[in-house]
Amino acid sequence: MELMQNVAKMQSSQFARSTETAEVAKQSVQPTHLQQAVTDAKEATQAKEATRKISSTDDMEQLIKELNHALDPFRTSLRFGYDDNFFVSVIETKTNKMIRRFPAEQAATILPKIQDLNGFLFDERG
Repeated sequence: MELMQNVAKMQSSQFARSTETAEVAKQSVQPTHLQQAVTDAKEATQAKEATRKISSTDDMEQLIKELNHALDPFRTSLRFGYDDNFFVSVIETKTNKMIRRFPAEQAATILPKIQDLNGFLFDERG
């Protein structure tokens, strides 16, 4: 009889611990205010960049300049260029070989991602 009572006590304490663990897990999954602010800022940046239209040669030159500037900290032999059809090219500078080519609007969406990565990896304040 005493053995059964001990087993029952052990089972109830294990159940209580698993319930507490589940509650702690639920609380840690809910986003904090800081996480929400970061998410909101990223969504705002994405919405802003999604509406960016490249309609002139000046816009293309500015975009390419920003892309190459964002790529500088990585010290790669890759550079961005463009052609008359408003396509951006990724060029390997040692061989002058074009690696990839895509529309300027797609490049405009890539720019903030490169800048975010730069901030994450190389930001001195972080």
